[in-house]
Amino acid sequence: MTDRTRYWIWLSQALGYASVKPKRISMLYNDVKMLYEGGEQEFRYCGIFTENEISKLLSIDLKVADDIINDCKALGYNIFDISEDSYPKKLREIDDPPAVLYVSGTLPSVDNLNCVSIIGTRKATVYGIRTAFELGAALSKKGFVVISGGALGIDCAAHRGVLQADGVTICVLGCGINFDYLKENKGMREQITLKGAVISEYPPGTSASSRNFPQRNRIISALCEGLVVVEAPKASGSMITVNCALAQNKDIFSVMGNVDSPYSEGTNALIKDGAIPVTSYKDILEFYTGVSADESVQNYKAEDIAAVPTKLSRRKDTTATDNKPVATHKTNLSISDMERDIYYLLGLEPMHIDSIAEKSGLPVHIVTRVLSALEMNDLVENVGSRYYSIK
Repeated sequence: MTDRTRYWIWLSQALGYASVKPKRISMLYNDVKMLYEGGEQEFRYCGIFTENEISKLLSIDLKVADDIINDCKALGYNIFDISEDSYPKKLREIDDPPAVLYVSGTLPSVDNLNCVSIIGTRKATVYGIRTAFELGAALSKKGFVVISGGALGIDCAAHRGVLQADGVTICVLGCGINFDYLKENKGMREQITLKGAVISEYPPGTSASSRNFPQRNRIISALCEGLVVVEAPKASGSMITVNCALAQNKDIFSVMGNVDSPYSEGTNALIKDGAIPVTSYKDILEFYTGVSADESVQNYKAEDIAAVPTKLSRRKDTTATDNKPVATHKTNLSISDMERDIYYLLGLEPMHIDSIAEKSGLPVHIVTRVLSALEMNDLVENVGSRYYSIK
């Protein structure tokens, strides 16, 4: 934490979360304190805030930030702001990085280590639980940092696999670190902090809400090189994380599952769409290191394992992007010029609404209205967490 941290906390409390504005401010100002001390004149002069945001900046007192800092000190949490060298570069590079991160434990040097995120459904099968556990354990033994969201099901299994292997894992929460989220996992989170970290962009005391979890998913995907989906229905929070990862140009891995399992519909569909098939941790290890593993993890029980073909090992292919699908926009549309401009601005890769506003030069509230009209015309879709793409 630096002297500037209190001003970044103030900013996050005024602007909310998953905003592109903190990154833009970090590029405009060497010291965010200059923005705060400039007051309303500076807020207007910098040209990046809406009237509603200016009102919020004026209404939030710096004491709010000081109270949060005092709470973190009492709880033993560290705070990293976006201007610090210790703030993860991987996170800073996305469109909407958190202004601050609250950390319990020791945040690994994710920029210098192999990191994978393992995610999936809360309503996991025995096969999914075992697979996530063994992937977490095996990859951590090979020096990977494993990242997940601390939820029931796949997330929890991946974390526990790492802990069993005495490895390092990061748990990204959609609430304040001290909020009593899933009491049964409290001991697990405490164990994680002994070698890794429990982190959140939400200050202490923030309760869990349905809005927070899609927002935190962009952090889970941002901190890794590759996202591993173990089990997921087609319509699920995991697919929101996949869309975030695609927008961030991450590698997508998908565990092959039983064709008649609803919990594998999403993962099997991802493979059909070009995700890297996973039948063992070795597929991920070889992809990033080019070296085949010598030993295997414990075999699955016959009744738990889904029927899968022979392992397909791949190494990272730098030409893969040449085969990426190209966005095809519809023509001869009966829509307004403004709707047309926004429509052709979008592509297949999801774009955050703040980025759309920035690139179009329109206020966010106008962009919101235009996107709603385009959704009604079945031209674009909201893929979650305020990200949009064409249909």
